[in-house]
Amino acid sequence: MAVFFYFTPSKPVPKPTQRPALLAKHSQLMDLHVALNSSDPLYTIGWLSAFFVVVFPLWFAPKLSIRSRGQFEKTWAYLLIASYFAMTGISMLRGEASWGTSLLFHMCGFSRLLMVGYLLTGKKWMGELVTFTGLAGGLQSLLTPEFTHGLHPVYVTDYYFNHASIVGIGIYIILVNKQPLKPYAWLRSFGRIQIMALIALMVNLFTGGNYMYLMTPPIVDNPLIVSSTEFPYLHVLFFEVAALLNFALIHLVLRRIKVRDRYGVPTR
Repeated sequence: MAVFFYFTPSKPVPKPTQRPALLAKHSQLMDLHVALNSSDPLYTIGWLSAFFVVVFPLWFAPKLSIRSRGQFEKTWAYLLIASYFAMTGISMLRGEASWGTSLLFHMCGFSRLLMVGYLLTGKKWMGELVTFTGLAGGLQSLLTPEFTHGLHPVYVTDYYFNHASIVGIGIYIILVNKQPLKPYAWLRSFGRIQIMALIALMVNLFTGGNYMYLMTPPIVDNPLIVSSTEFPYLHVLFFEVAALLNFALIHLVLRRIKVRDRYGVPTR
């Protein structure tokens, strides 16, 4: 989608051989980044907004007919698309957009695409994958918010709407659409995110970006982010381990949810 827009060129990320380069806090691509902590008023406002985005579909959609629910899901998808284009348009007008920061190659960007694809097509593999990427990545992003283009109201609105949506969609799929997770779904999803990471790596090499934080770690204060001057990509290894454990835990918890069809018959 973004190929139709003009983006200001990104400068390559410096080779991460020293700690300042590893953190990249002062690089051309990171100078607009803002990380919130729990003491910021916006942090609390964001969480309240996210709670509404997660809970409202779970409350509202079951009251609808199957046809109306389909329209509701399409509207949800179109809002996610419109929100992305609004954010991208504003960042272009402000001269902040770039190939290295504005494309959908972060984990939450991939999750947005998967969610939109599921809501518009009903493809179950998309719903299965975004259940894991959304809950693992989206929830982490809500806990440690990081804004790559600053705190413009449009950026903040898109951030919380998108991340709350991808967190809630997995629960929505199970409780509202009555589609429980299949055996080994966590392992299949972990394998699929390796493909996503490979795509993000290729984009990073061409654009000088830091999608999926493969080149340098995020600037947020998070105990899961482990870095080293001896091995600059140590944080990626820890991301992989954390993702595997998160996916296994998500699968264990969600598989315990008893899902029944409208006639009260278990769906598995």
